[in-house]
Amino acid sequence: MNRILNAAKLDFYAGKSMLAMVAALTVIAVIIGLVAHGPAYAMIFMMIFGVTLAGSIFNVNEKSRSDRLYGVLPLKKTEMIAGRYLYALIIGAVYIVAASILGAVMWKVMGSNADLNLLGYWAAAGVGFTYYCFAVGVAYPLYFKFTFAKAYVFTMIPMYLIAVLFLILTKKGNLASTLAQIVKFFTAHIYLAPIFGILGGLILITVSALIANLIYTRKEI
Repeated sequence: MNRILNAAKLDFYAGKSMLAMVAALTVIAVIIGLVAHGPAYAMIFMMIFGVTLAGSIFNVNEKSRSDRLYGVLPLKKTEMIAGRYLYALIIGAVYIVAASILGAVMWKVMGSNADLNLLGYWAAAGVGFTYYCFAVGVAYPLYFKFTFAKAYVFTMIPMYLIAVLFLILTKKGNLASTLAQIVKFFTAHIYLAPIFGILGGLILITVSALIANLIYTRKEI
């Protein structure tokens, strides 16, 4: 366990160079939320930008050649993968807490001008975390297989998959009634929105870690 934590610490140390990018993307998320009069937009974009931070660690390591360091450290490949996913989970947890606080503050400041209610707030938190885990879950195995430079273009796959799924559901014709039923359910059980989001995200990230382990343990460093 200590070696997994040390692997995650190495990623956080390397990630310090991305603090300026984090600040800039946070400002962009706030601006989007203000322009749209929707704190939920700021929360969602915060999580989308969190995916960028979580994935950029591969780019940082490749540019500095520090990824070669893992080949000489007393770390098993499975431990390195576990450390990288632990890093991603911690980033996701920090981002969802920050996004939730940001959304609450913006909601308070904007008052009645904010296009948001309690269900929308918690739904944004749950959906944001689920999307983060889904996007990271798709990107990480690709990065482990092909490196950041080669696989970055494919990390937009989650966006495309969601768009295609939305189009398929729209063509079925009963999307409106289905959404109405979902909203009705969560309106009566608001607390389940973030819980489902967290559980769904953890399941996605776990499946991704297993796939990445299969890929990376067969790869030469």
